[in-house]
Amino acid sequence: MRTLRIVGLFAAVAWTATATGCGSDDDDTASTAGSGGSGGSSGSGGSGGTPNTGDSNAGASGANDSVPYANVVAVTTTGSDNAYTFGVSIESSDIDCTQFANWWEVLTEDGALTYRRILEHSHTDANGTSDADAPGNTFTRTGGPVPVAADTVVLVRAHMSTGGYNGAVMRGSASGGFTQAADIDTHFAADVEGAAPQPTGCDF
Repeated sequence: MRTLRIVGLFAAVAWTATATGCGSDDDDTASTAGSGGSGGSSGSGGSGGTPNTGDSNAGASGANDSVPYANVVAVTTTGSDNAYTFGVSIESSDIDCTQFANWWEVLTEDGALTYRRILEHSHTDANGTSDADAPGNTFTRTGGPVPVAADTVVLVRAHMSTGGYNGAVMRGSASGGFTQAADIDTHFAADVEGAAPQPTGCDF
């Protein structure tokens, strides 16, 4: 009984320490992409081939759980034309600096990089669970200004430090809202992965 109480106390302290250093909008960095973002390798118009349809235990959007994943599960916007702030909620299989969602980005429908928000640390157990290896570490980070018009349709996706673009993508606009883009796969616009800005490390 005494051992269980000590372990429980340790878990509560560990969760509190993790949550304290991870506010809703931390000191991660963001940048608007230049003209270096090029078209997607899977064609234009948002078609990307085979969608991600992995096991259901990979998270709410069903990414393939054999590879580290980062699902974009919600997108909100505030602001005005050519200066929108995006709030992007990500469900990811973060563990620590060895496996974490290290950016989210906004793309045109033909795969050009419009904006990238760098995430400078892992968000393990951001949803309060005590199992760092379990899926469902969900967090929201904002970024902007994103230079798009209210009715411009864009894609929003996240990237894992290991695993790349394995996860659910959302499509929509500031005026129309966002829904899951099930037709976008891991190979869509893969060539922008190396575009600036890039992460410079991982804080924790």
